[in-house]
Amino acid sequence: ELLAVTEKIVSEPLTEAELQRAKLKWLTQWEESFYDPEDLGILLSEYVAQGDWRLYFLQRDRIHTLTLADVQRVAEQYMVPDNRTLATFIPTDKPARAPAPAKANVAQALQNFQPKPAEAIAEAFEATPANIDARTQTFTVAGLQAAVLPKSTRGGAVQAWLTLHYGNETTLRGQTEVANAVAQLLDKGTATLSREQVRDRLDALKTQLAVTSGPGGVTVSLSSRGKHLPDAIALVGELLRRPLFAPEALAEHQQQWLTLIAQQSSEPNAVAKKAVARLGNPYPRGDVRHARSFDEMAQDVRDLNTDQLRAFHNRFYSASKGEFSAVGEINVPAVRAALEAAFAQWINHEPYTRVPQPWVAVPPERLILNTPDKQNAYFMARLPLPLSDTHPDYPAFMVANLILGDGGSSRLWSRIRENDGLSYGVGSSVQWSSLDSHSPWQTGAIYAPQNREKLETAFKEEIARALKDGFTQQELREAQSGLLSARRLARAQDTSLVASLANNLYLGRTFAVSAQVDVAIENLTLEQVNAALRKYLTPEQFVLAFAGDFKSP
Repeated sequence: ELLAVTEKIVSEPLTEAELQRAKLKWLTQWEESFYDPEDLGILLSEYVAQGDWRLYFLQRDRIHTLTLADVQRVAEQYMVPDNRTLATFIPTDKPARAPAPAKANVAQALQNFQPKPAEAIAEAFEATPANIDARTQTFTVAGLQAAVLPKSTRGGAVQAWLTLHYGNETTLRGQTEVANAVAQLLDKGTATLSREQVRDRLDALKTQLAVTSGPGGVTVSLSSRGKHLPDAIALVGELLRRPLFAPEALAEHQQQWLTLIAQQSSEPNAVAKKAVARLGNPYPRGDVRHARSFDEMAQDVRDLNTDQLRAFHNRFYSASKGEFSAVGEINVPAVRAALEAAFAQWINHEPYTRVPQPWVAVPPERLILNTPDKQNAYFMARLPLPLSDTHPDYPAFMVANLILGDGGSSRLWSRIRENDGLSYGVGSSVQWSSLDSHSPWQTGAIYAPQNREKLETAFKEEIARALKDGFTQQELREAQSGLLSARRLARAQDTSLVASLANNLYLGRTFAVSAQVDVAIENLTLEQVNAALRKYLTPEQFVLAFAGDFKSP
C-alpha cells in the first residue's frame, strides 16, 4: 500500500488542499522551534555548517512561496523506483527474546568496591631544546642510529619510531606500488605468526603499530608501555625480516586500493590535487617522483604479485641504514639489547642514496576540473618555493604564511570563511623540506560550486592586499606568540618528539637547531616578514585548480 501511494504521484497528482495542509504544518513547527532558544541555537548551528545562518530564514520564505507545480515536479523527479531503497521486516513465529535488563542497584554494586592504586605521577619534564638534548642518549646498532629519551610517563607509556632506508632513483624505478604493497602487508603475517597471532601479540603487549612508506624508506611507529617495548621491538623485527606475503592478503590489499582509487577519481579534492601534481612534473613513468594518474595507479595495483613483493623485500629491506628513536618509560639497556637481537645481523649491500627532490619551475595555469554529482567543490592554489628549512628566510616566510592562511584567525580564513561565508574551510601551508631547496606552498578550500567565482575573487583580493599593504605589527606579535607556543607544544608531546628525534638523526642535527629557529622567530621584524612574503609569493606564477560539479563554464 505504501509503494502504491508513492507511485500514484504521477497518475494522481497532489492537490492544492494537500499542499496548504503540509505548508501549515511545516510553518507551525518552524515557529515553535524559533521561540525555543535551545532548538533555535541547534538549528542555527546546523545552517551555519551549511554556509550561512540566514539559510534558516530563507527556507521559511521558500515554504511560504512554494507552488503546487514545484512540489509535483520534484516528486516526479525523485520518487522513482530506481531511487528507492526498500527493506522488509519478516517476523518469526517464535522469536528468541533476550532477557529484559534488570534494574541496577548502584549502591549494592559499589558496596565492596576498592579502587586500584593511583597511577604514579608523571615527571614534569621540561621540554626545552637544551633539556631534550641533555637527556637524550644515542648509540648505534648495525646500520641503525638510535636516540632514546628516558623519562617517567603516566602509565609507563612509551613512543617509538623506526625508519629503514633503501635504494636510489635508479634501482627503485618502476617499484613505487611494489614498495607500498610490501609495507602495507608487513603486519599481515610472518613465516611463524599468522595475521591473527600478530594482532593477538600486539594486544598482549598493549602496543599499537602503524606502518607507512615513501620513496626509499619504510617507517614503523609504536605506542606501547615501557616494560613491553623490548618485546614489541622483537615483534617488529619479526614482521620486518620475515613477512609472509600471503596471496589472500595481497588480494585483499589490491581490492581495497582499487576501491579507494576509484572513489578518489571522482572526489573534487583528490582530482584537483592529482591534476596539480601532474602539471609540470618532469619525471617519466616509473620514476618514484612521477605523479601517477589514477589509471596508472590502478594498473600498478592490478599488476602486483607475491613474487614481486618477495623479490623487492629480499633485495632492499635491511638494517643497513636507518634510525630508531624512543621517548618515555625506557629501560635503555633492555631496548638496546632488543635492537641488537632483532637487527644486528640484518645487513645487505644494496646501496642507498636519497632520491633528490629539486625545485622545478611549474608554468602558471588555471584548471577547471569537472566532477559530476558532487555537492562540494574544491579549490587549490600551488606555488613551489626555492626554500628549505635551513634558508635564512625560513622563519620569516613561516610567520608570513601563518598570518596569511595558516590558522583560525588568518586573513584567508577571516575573509573567505568568516566574513564572506564562501567556504566550509580554507587554509594555506608550506611543505617544508630539510634537504632540498624545494618547499611547495599551497592553499586549499572546500566550497559550494556556485561560489567559485566569488571565492576566486576573494582569494586574489586577499593575496593582493597582503602583498600591497603588508601585515600589521599586531598580526606579527600574535603570529610569533602562536607559532612559538605551537613549537613548544610539539616538543612536549611524545608522539611529535619521537619523530623529531628520528628526523634529527637522519639530518645530523640536534634540538639546538630548533632553539635557533625559535630565537629567529622571536626576533623577526615586520619588515622582514613583509619582505619575505613579497619576495616569494608571486600570484602570476600560481597554479589554480577548481574541481566540482560546475553546471556552466
